[in-house]
Amino acid sequence: MRMSWYYRMMLSYTPIFFVVISSVIFVFFTTLNHASENRYIETNKAIVEQMMQNTEANLKLIERNAVSALITDRVIMDFFSEKNMAIYDYFVIQQRLIELKSSFPYTSTVYLYDEANKRILTDSSVYEVDDFADLTFLMDPHHGTAPSGWTKPRDYMLSTIDRNKQKVVSIAKNYSYSSHQQGTIVINIYVSSLMEFINKYNQENRGTVHILDNDGQQFQTPASDRSALSRLRAVSEYTGWTYYADSVNAAGYSALSLLSNVWIIAVLVIIVLALIWFTFITHIHYKPIQNLVEKINTVTVRKSGSWSSRTQLNEFKIVESAIDDLLKKAVDYNTLQEAEALHRKRILLQEVLVGHRLMGNAEWREQALKLGLPADYERLCVITVELDQYNTFTHAYKPSDQHLLKYILESAFRELANERGIPQCSVWTELQQVTFVLFLMESHHPYSETLFRMCDEYRGWIHANTQLTVSIGIGSVSGGMETIAQSYRLAGTNVSYKAVFGTNSVIDNRVAESKPDNDSYVLFGTMPEMVYLFRKGDRQWRNKLSQIIGELKNRRLGRAEVASFATSLAQHIEKEMTSMSSELAKTWQEHYRDRFDVIAQTTETLGDLHRELEAVMSDLAMDVEKEREMTSSNSIAMRMKAYIDKNYADPGMSLVGVSEAFDMPSSNASTLFKKETGEKFIDYVLKVRLEHARDMLVETDDPIQSIAEKVGYTHVLSFHRAFKKAFGFPPGEYRAIYRVQR
Repeated sequence: MRMSWYYRMMLSYTPIFFVVISSVIFVFFTTLNHASENRYIETNKAIVEQMMQNTEANLKLIERNAVSALITDRVIMDFFSEKNMAIYDYFVIQQRLIELKSSFPYTSTVYLYDEANKRILTDSSVYEVDDFADLTFLMDPHHGTAPSGWTKPRDYMLSTIDRNKQKVVSIAKNYSYSSHQQGTIVINIYVSSLMEFINKYNQENRGTVHILDNDGQQFQTPASDRSALSRLRAVSEYTGWTYYADSVNAAGYSALSLLSNVWIIAVLVIIVLALIWFTFITHIHYKPIQNLVEKINTVTVRKSGSWSSRTQLNEFKIVESAIDDLLKKAVDYNTLQEAEALHRKRILLQEVLVGHRLMGNAEWREQALKLGLPADYERLCVITVELDQYNTFTHAYKPSDQHLLKYILESAFRELANERGIPQCSVWTELQQVTFVLFLMESHHPYSETLFRMCDEYRGWIHANTQLTVSIGIGSVSGGMETIAQSYRLAGTNVSYKAVFGTNSVIDNRVAESKPDNDSYVLFGTMPEMVYLFRKGDRQWRNKLSQIIGELKNRRLGRAEVASFATSLAQHIEKEMTSMSSELAKTWQEHYRDRFDVIAQTTETLGDLHRELEAVMSDLAMDVEKEREMTSSNSIAMRMKAYIDKNYADPGMSLVGVSEAFDMPSSNASTLFKKETGEKFIDYVLKVRLEHARDMLVETDDPIQSIAEKVGYTHVLSFHRAFKKAFGFPPGEYRAIYRVQR
């Protein structure tokens, strides 16, 4: 067979290829050599400008914080007031100065000067003017003779007996208060801290940024190289300081310049050698291709009965077509086999777990060897992993992301099991649940402890490395395949107990049995009482709901019982709304019935159920109250109630006084009020006063005597007795308990 056109053209155009590639490489490295010098200068200048901008931003921040503290901070302003200052007052102001100083990015000191009292307060001590070593600098800014901005580096020490001078740059701000008190705050930034901050990113000796003050003097030691100062410097408009840098990566620039010259020669040599080698190897390896093409053509001719249809095709095209066809068939076959095997595994596991197919250990071993499943074991255990808040999960992620996250959940568990030498297989039994069958050996004893620790580690890993949480139910350890369905059912039951144990939890038999499993529905009997309070508009329904949920949490409940509780509550409320008015019945059907159904279907834990029910019932309570106000707008009892709400702080409020205000006998007013509101007049007054008192105890720092007077009590002892009777604690103890809990 003749040499192909590709083979001939490849040899013919090799010299052209050599010339083009050589020219490109030469131009490339020449351009790179020139560009590297410009990049070298630009890099230095960019570093200087960036450091200047960072420093200016930090200094402006310090100046702004200092001015803000001087103007708005009441604690600091007390230092300039005319009142006598105690040691504790100085301590509080010093703590505030320390807090202000901690907001600065540099190591610094802060002190205040009060001209009227001739006293100076630093963040560590109080000085008289004559004992303060920095008095010379302080007097200039206070009398307006010093510049308003940052100073050049100067010596700084606090006491006249202190010889430990340090270089600082300072800024002083004066302020005249409304009482004609004159005040000054001085911020001193240590030059060493400033320079350390500027050069903290300097690595591998790539150069150092230096600063010159307004007089051209360096802040610290002289730079090692001043030659680039004219081209690599920047002057700050804010401080007037000049920033410049030593050479940056000059060794790298020189090495690159030398490398470009050497590399051109090396590449030319490599190209010549590669051309010779490539020509030789191509000639050697082309012979097998000729033989392969002849065999392909022979087979093709036998099938088609014609030689001429294939002689005009390129040899490589023939080989490529044959190989592509062979690979496609092989891939299709392997894909089909893998899909079929995976489907058979999934069907087998599902049938065994749900109990549709009973098999012994011998039969399982036979099937497992065929499908590539674990076959040898001493014990079996089923573990069910459930994604928490699955409805939120499906709304937050696209289907492709959901599949990826589910794969991560499954793979992470497998990896942890493999680390412990535990063979396993898995199947997604529900959209939010994946079930693992673990094949345990004698070395994994005690089995329960080993499985619980592994599941807890897995739960923690998922929570720490993804935005998801999982709840895990561990079934019983089974002796063989005959009882694996029982282990699966127990695992599903245990994972459903997350309703009371909460999401992101691991639940096995020991954890589940920590809560009793009796009288779970007895608490449903208190539901009508809560609904009655809700209908009356009594806010105690919230406490009743919290009490019921709290009691349910002490029992072993699954999601089915949680849904049953929500459904039962919805039925009781619907009955009350229907009996109250047609408008409320319509409101219930249009806006609330579906919300309760969604809560019953989607809520996973009692904690979530409590929050969801309280939210929807609060909305419904507002609608009930609006309806009650509309139907009772002309009711004298409602007007009396509004009068009490407005005037509860009046210590002289009485039934007789309110009756006279509404021009009716007190006996009739009492009967009418009890009939319309369901409460006695005196009980309602007491409730309103004590509720306002409770709010003030928790939310304010007012003395108890003052709170008692504000809610209508002239004698604090009476207020104490009434409050303790209503809430179980005296006012002071109630404040201590509930303010800490907040």
